Amino acid sequence: MTNQYKDLLKVQLELEDEMLSAGRDRFYKAIEDAKARGEESSTTYGNRLIKQLVMPTASAIEEFLQEADSGRAGKRHSAVRYLRLLDPETTAYLALKRVLDGITKQHTLQHVSIAVASALQSEVWMTKFKDAHPDKFAVTMRHVSSATSRRHAENVARIMAGRVGVTEDWPTTDKLQIGAKLIELLQEKTGLVHVVRRTVNARDTRVYVEATPATLEWITNANERMDELTPAFLPTVIPPKKWEDVYTGGYHSGLTRNLHLVKGVNGNHLEELDNFGMTDVLRSVNAMQETPWRVNKPVLDILCEAWNSDMRLAALPPMEADALPPKPGDIETNDDTRKEWKRKAAKVHASNSKLRSKRLQLRKIIEIARKFEDFEAIYFPHQLDFRGRAYCVPMFLNPQGPDHAKSLLTFAQGKAIGTGDGPRWLAIHGSNTYGYDKVSLDARVDWVIEHESQIIEAATLPLDDGLKFWAGADKPWQFLAFCLEWAAYKREGAAFKSSLPIALDGSCNGLQHYSAALRDPVGGRAVNLLPSDKPQDIYAKVAEVTQGLVESFICPDSSKNGTILGLEKLRETWARFGIDEREMAHRWLAFGLNRKLTKRSVMTLPYGSTTFSCREFLQEATEDQIAAGKPNVFALGPEDEGIFRATMWLQPLVWQAIGEVVKAARVGMDWLKDCAKLAAKEGLPVIWETPDGFLVQQMYRNTKARRIVTKLDGFTTKLTLREDLPTLDKKRQASGIAPNWVHSMDATAMRMFVNLAKERGLDRFALVHDSYGTTAADVGVMADCLREAFISLYTLSDPLASFRVDVAMLLSDELLEKLPALPDKGILDIQRVAESDFFFA
Repeated sequence: MTNQYKDLLKVQLELEDEMLSAGRDRFYKAIEDAKARGEESSTTYGNRLIKQLVMPTASAIEEFLQEADSGRAGKRHSAVRYLRLLDPETTAYLALKRVLDGITKQHTLQHVSIAVASALQSEVWMTKFKDAHPDKFAVTMRHVSSATSRRHAENVARIMAGRVGVTEDWPTTDKLQIGAKLIELLQEKTGLVHVVRRTVNARDTRVYVEATPATLEWITNANERMDELTPAFLPTVIPPKKWEDVYTGGYHSGLTRNLHLVKGVNGNHLEELDNFGMTDVLRSVNAMQETPWRVNKPVLDILCEAWNSDMRLAALPPMEADALPPKPGDIETNDDTRKEWKRKAAKVHASNSKLRSKRLQLRKIIEIARKFEDFEAIYFPHQLDFRGRAYCVPMFLNPQGPDHAKSLLTFAQGKAIGTGDGPRWLAIHGSNTYGYDKVSLDARVDWVIEHESQIIEAATLPLDDGLKFWAGADKPWQFLAFCLEWAAYKREGAAFKSSLPIALDGSCNGLQHYSAALRDPVGGRAVNLLPSDKPQDIYAKVAEVTQGLVESFICPDSSKNGTILGLEKLRETWARFGIDEREMAHRWLAFGLNRKLTKRSVMTLPYGSTTFSCREFLQEATEDQIAAGKPNVFALGPEDEGIFRATMWLQPLVWQAIGEVVKAARVGMDWLKDCAKLAAKEGLPVIWETPDGFLVQQMYRNTKARRIVTKLDGFTTKLTLREDLPTLDKKRQASGIAPNWVHSMDATAMRMFVNLAKERGLDRFALVHDSYGTTAADVGVMADCLREAFISLYTLSDPLASFRVDVAMLLSDELLEKLPALPDKGILDIQRVAESDFFFA
């Protein structure tokens, strides 16, 4: 062990201690922030207490009401008629939430009683509003969803309800009686709080609601257990500890004892995995996490300058929330003016809400990059999920992060770019990150040569003359990192040591796996498993088929048209929404049917996309294009943008087009579901072994749940009280199998690639599921290895046949007879993947 390594090991152990302390500080700061906001019920322990105590409290309320109805002698409590306005579970939830909001503070009985009763009053108020005016209630909920605080949300909701004449005013004396009774029931049934009298002076005795000593002890113990479970994981400055089993690896100090190789699995499955050995799996994960990285300082400096100057370029969020539009002078007297201002204000609120988390994420990425910018090498410990997919453990700054995070990382050791294919691959990477990636590889290189002066200018004056060019890229910060790398290469020539990760991305990778497993030549060609002169674009192909279906409503005799499935039933649905199919077809053709519309629906098909999610993806893509400047041809007026109706009409046509282009994948997915259903009938999880020896176990349990839905403070709050049952959720077992199987296959292909590439001398890997990267000089070797690994996966083994055998072992003789035969395979020659330039490109 060298002295330098000893010094770095000391630094590493200090970092791991800091990780634990930072996680603990973050945990307790979140608690203090919640207390300061008066929302202690939102803490981890607050949520646990609500879930534990809501049903016992509801039971106590029910018993109280039954006793009030028993006819026994005695004065009827004034709270009874109010408590009958809501069901006991909702009342219990609201009472607990308000009491817990100040559980570790000292509040008077009067204060807590009124807070509890006011929460009930608001709930009754909002329920009446929803029942009487559902449309206006829905609009109100959209407004308050972007509210900046609980108080703001509550005020908005009450004002909107009051405008339509919905009110609910309870006398303060009644509120005191209601709240006090609920606190009494809480005290008697749960022991959460007790009511104590404290003498302030000779003339002043006050009554407080306080947590009992047992409650305070429970909270302290719960926090002490949790604070060690949330370390703020950071990169390491020495190679991570090797995973030699599933229990220890990644970090060196032992402080992160709860970090396991496979996250999110139960102890029994972890033990099975450990007994399984998984030599090849461990070898590949260790190779991934031993890749040395360093912070790309020039990009970091530019990013920080742009951020600190609030330049709002290249997808950077603003440093501060945008201000609301100024209120017009006649806002109080002119209804139209007021509505228009509120519409604009609501958009600002919604935008600020979305950007808040982006700001926090960016600040954290920059903070970590600054922390590690002077280290010659940093590393990212890895874990697997239950399907075998690999993930970096440190959050925020890592090679799997968003565009600006990736741009801040480069390999610690570069490699001379040479005079061969290295410069070519660097140029292809630049073209890809700019967004010029739907053309041949030669055309991508030509694009870089044609724009070389702009690339050099972007590298030289990134925030001045070169700004407009690089900031318009699809991945602007990664493209800027390329510009700096290309400029350095042009200065130094073949001796330049290029360290930028050069990525090759799969072409709709999930469908590549299904097409290979089923030997589907149609799907295989569409996702570039076969050689071609230019890349096949499956998203554009689906858009083209969709356009033919849309045009059939206008030109029924066109040769481009397809037959629309279930047209009569669709017409019944459209009629209910008052949709004129010919008019809607004209609107969509005017808007333009392009790959951006169909991309997410196609891309997510192997991962469980449904007709419901297809419509949502269409709406998001449509809204994005309108926000980018396309006219909204679907608008029905200022209050209705018409996008829901338009996408509801288009969705079945897109879904049909997807089925026509990727028919075999749908067959494979349905077959997997049928197998999973049979295993679920046995009451057993689906277990399968991947070709490289990883054991996947899919086990979604049934839960016993009671759902409480409230309109607390203007927000719709849903509390689901779940209890895991020993039985399996058959529906989830079936719906989850297709995405989980294909994830296990792309994870296997990656691990096989890493082990093969390591044998061929590669030691730098930038990996994100369906994106593989290394230095420019080694991309040729990487490309050969990833094709060879993929071909081996589907020629040296038959993953679907192996899956069938694994499922068969779970079934009784009776169900075994019902196990479906393997789907028919096509004539796709997997070996031709080796000839496809655009398989990963």
